[in-house]
Amino acid sequence: MIGKQTKGRGFRKLLDYLESREDAKLIGGNMSGRNARELAREFKLSQQLNSDADRVVYHVSLSAAKDDKLDDEKWSEIGSRYMKEMGFDANQFVIFRHHNTDDDHIHIAASRIRMDTGLVVHDSWDYVRSEKVLRQIEIDYNLVQVQGSREKLQRTPSTGQIRRIRREQEEYELGKLERPPGRTIKEELQQTIDRARVDNPQMPTLIMRLQQAGISVRTGWTRNGKSKGISYEKDGQAFSGTQLGAAYTFPGLQKHLGVDYQTERDDEPINELLLKPVKPLPVEHLEKLFQEIERKQQPQFTPPPEDLALWPKLYKYLSEKRGIPDSFIERLHNHNLLYIDEQKQILFIKRNLDGEKTGALVWSNPGHNHHTVEYDQNASTPYGWFHINLGQNPQQEIKNVFLCSSPIDAVSVGVYVLAKTGALPSMRTMFMVADDPNNLPLEFLKNCHRVVLAFNNDEQGDKTASAVLELLPNGQRFKPTYPDWNIELKAHFSEVEEQRKQLERSRGFSL
Repeated sequence: MIGKQTKGRGFRKLLDYLESREDAKLIGGNMSGRNARELAREFKLSQQLNSDADRVVYHVSLSAAKDDKLDDEKWSEIGSRYMKEMGFDANQFVIFRHHNTDDDHIHIAASRIRMDTGLVVHDSWDYVRSEKVLRQIEIDYNLVQVQGSREKLQRTPSTGQIRRIRREQEEYELGKLERPPGRTIKEELQQTIDRARVDNPQMPTLIMRLQQAGISVRTGWTRNGKSKGISYEKDGQAFSGTQLGAAYTFPGLQKHLGVDYQTERDDEPINELLLKPVKPLPVEHLEKLFQEIERKQQPQFTPPPEDLALWPKLYKYLSEKRGIPDSFIERLHNHNLLYIDEQKQILFIKRNLDGEKTGALVWSNPGHNHHTVEYDQNASTPYGWFHINLGQNPQQEIKNVFLCSSPIDAVSVGVYVLAKTGALPSMRTMFMVADDPNNLPLEFLKNCHRVVLAFNNDEQGDKTASAVLELLPNGQRFKPTYPDWNIELKAHFSEVEEQRKQLERSRGFSL
């Protein structure tokens, strides 16, 4: 199944197109309108919730493989699931089925504005997420497995390499190998090139970065004399660009990966690099280089202004209804990690592992649940989490991590640990909201002394824990006795208070 996404500004023109195609049929969605005019009028309801939002029209086409046979009901079910998993669980959308091409396909027109909060659905890395959603839909509905657009630009490992990986995996599971099989050299080359080209560098810069990563590069004219050729070598294994995939040939680097090449400007610096390659960097320095490149490409998030007049109300609610100690609430507020903005939204600020603010989570219904939604200022970055850090030595590296279901649960777990131990953790400990297995800082977590899966004691918490354990087999599950950690925390404080009263009574004190 192939998915294509576009964003626009006007609903009526898109709806007219979807309705006008031969044999077009409206088969699903969550709207009452039955034609383009009625649907366009209905879409205005969501636009009125956020008049400042731009490009609010979301258009998706999903095409089935030729051997897949789907009826209207199944197409509607797949379209609805796709929208939910892409984050459109509170948005208007409508599904049309078309038969005007050889490929059976549907079109989905949706509003990017959520009906519950008026915020725009976060769209960072939406093409990557779409590929993951479609691959899982193919599995669950027993459909033909289709390569995504990115996969088509890469050559898959050879049969021999796949056999080696399977053999090493079996030996690892039998205890004959200390480590599971790693990526093939070909996959490592592809991944390194992908990371080195993130900021669309000039060709000499790309080659220098690959040399810093321990990859030898060669360029030259191909046999037909019409274009440059390129090859790569790592650990004694050499591959042409064609062997890696279309995106890694000399023209492919420019066309598919955005590398900038100009003959007059770049040929001489390239030749100098080939004659005198730069020395490879130590692994830790190389990782910092790539992380810095990726960080500079991420949009900068500016937290919305706070409405200070509303803070006392939130402070009182957290203290009296949620049992969070005053000192803890003040610390969160003083570090600008929790406040109410001018739109009267409760915000928990997300940060990356370096402490830079990358986005926010909106707690829209504190009286009924812990659920938060992504705050979208069209400037949030894909990497970042709400987290708090506790420890006796603030300068120490993070050693332990508790993964939690929501911000209020992360705060509750942190307070619970302090209350049970009576002191700050001797090892610096992070309490992180990371309930999405597809958005975990895996390398960071794998290097921690201990990772605790402190998800809530409910169906979703168990499901998330199971998925995370597949990625982090050494993780430890830590369930509250009650359904969530805030209830657990309040029950603990009630028990402590009752014990205190019993002790006073036994000593003859009374109030």
